[in-house]
Amino acid sequence: MNRDGALRVLAVGAGPANLSLAALAEPVDGLRVTALEARDSVAWHPGLLWTDSRLQVSAVKDLVTLVDPRSRFGFLNFLHERGRLYRHLIAAADHVSRKEFDQYFTWAAQQLDVRLGERVEAVEHDGDGFAVRTGRRVHRANHVVLGVGRTPYVPDCARGVTGRRLWHAADHLGRDDRLDGRDVLLVGGGQSAAEVALDLMSGRAGLPRRLTWVTGREGFAPLDDSPFADEWFNPRYVEYFRELPAGRRAALLERQRSAGTGITRELLARVYERLYALDYLTDGPFTHDLLAGVRLTGLADADGGFRAELEDAVTGGRRALSCDTVVLATGYRTELPSCMEPLRDRMPVADGGYAVEADYRVRWDGPDRHRIYVQGAARHTHGVADPNLSLAAWRSAVILNSLLGREHYDLKADESALGPKDRVGARP
Repeated sequence: MNRDGALRVLAVGAGPANLSLAALAEPVDGLRVTALEARDSVAWHPGLLWTDSRLQVSAVKDLVTLVDPRSRFGFLNFLHERGRLYRHLIAAADHVSRKEFDQYFTWAAQQLDVRLGERVEAVEHDGDGFAVRTGRRVHRANHVVLGVGRTPYVPDCARGVTGRRLWHAADHLGRDDRLDGRDVLLVGGGQSAAEVALDLMSGRAGLPRRLTWVTGREGFAPLDDSPFADEWFNPRYVEYFRELPAGRRAALLERQRSAGTGITRELLARVYERLYALDYLTDGPFTHDLLAGVRLTGLADADGGFRAELEDAVTGGRRALSCDTVVLATGYRTELPSCMEPLRDRMPVADGGYAVEADYRVRWDGPDRHRIYVQGAARHTHGVADPNLSLAAWRSAVILNSLLGREHYDLKADESALGPKDRVGARP
């Protein structure tokens, strides 16, 4: 406890997960949550924030609404306070733009205890609590919640390769390189890859001479947002999933990939329409190769550009490709942030990630009165929905109830349509 008697919680990172935690904690007496953010803003994936990008979940799945519909931090209240509620309903009848949700997150952060430009350098424990050191000061806390998001993943074959014209999709919109007449290699088969592909073909930075888009997946698959797949994003399913053996959880996650990493049908249609227009309705030298089931197995600097080695996943055939620019839309991985190095040896790893309890508490060898929680890094134990915005409010409420030692938020959620018999059928 602090001198004022409040339970002090430091949230490392001010993305949607910890903004949700802070928003739900705001009306709770005796609880203080401070979020520390290294960047100067809470911009949500700024390198991929196209104006016309659409939210892949319902706007009801905001920071608070599914747990506390009366909270002042809901998306509808943001629209109301900004004087655009009716116009939003008219303009966005069937979707919400990611840009508008980014504005919503910024609005929420401005009303919460969010410290921008304060990078956490080290989290230590001295027996009396956590000492969280930043470049400005040392914060004291009873508990720590990690919500730093996932790290852009670079394939092993591309690590160590340098060059101005090689970047990860997470940084795409921050690049100012001209692409006129260049040969571009795009690697990846998910939503981000398709968004980058559409941007490359838009001519915003000049139209490439050739676009080669490769993915190791069997095809450019649509996101599975059918009703029963959406049940995997139900808290009741998370509870069921947690009880499965580790091997079965891993097999299910592989089978459920299309519900988390597929491409929306609307975006697939726009990509195909643009390809058609470039092939038949536009004059110019643009050509393209879309190669599914093809892996990037090698990448090296060559003559001011790059030499890529590609392998057919079915036949094993190999080919070399020369290109001027490479964009890696190869997803993200969960990593223990560097600030946790002082405690790394005190936190066991399980199932390839943090050993996480049902309440998102990370196992460590310190006293239970000082806890470490994790947001968005428990996919291996909590299911395909874990890194997704869908369960952000529910997960934050689970953590808050655990911190308080009582059920402040009623989490008796709706039942799942997948009853026990159906769930048995879903097992691998």
